[in-house]
Amino acid sequence: MSEQNYSPKAKESWPAPSVHHAISAQVTLPGSKSLTNRELVLSALASSPTHLKKPLESRDSQLMIEALKKLGTTINRDEYGDLVIIPPTTDISLSEVSIDCGLAGTVMRFVPPMAALSNTKVTFDGDEAARRRPMKTTIDSLRGLGVEVEDGGSGSLPFTLVGTG
Repeated sequence: MSEQNYSPKAKESWPAPSVHHAISAQVTLPGSKSLTNRELVLSALASSPTHLKKPLESRDSQLMIEALKKLGTTINRDEYGDLVIIPPTTDISLSEVSIDCGLAGTVMRFVPPMAALSNTKVTFDGDEAARRRPMKTTIDSLRGLGVEVEDGGSGSLPFTLVGTG
């Protein structure tokens, strides 16, 4: 490739890069934020430890890791940067917990049902913009399962639930 800049400006055409020889390369693609968080949830619900290779490091995944840790999951990073997730034991006793959802929809929607499996009072909150996101379906579903949820009638963050164990 030539030394041209291939970052086009809006509505400006640019020449597509081309080569005149075979290319041999190895590319490591970043993980998916959505898949990383789903894999973390499934690992926390598993019956044995899980090794998650090359998880995406992002604010959302860090919020998920912190939320799961607060619910008793052990999560460590090994020497390769992979995660080792050890599900909580069934006899874990937790004090009152506050979970920061940030703007992570997976934390807002996947962690409350997990928290309902505990006997713990758990408060969920997030960034200001997250407080405008609808949570009524999740909250109503939890109530339908017999979980006590206090949201002040807002159907959004912040809300507190008391797990049914």
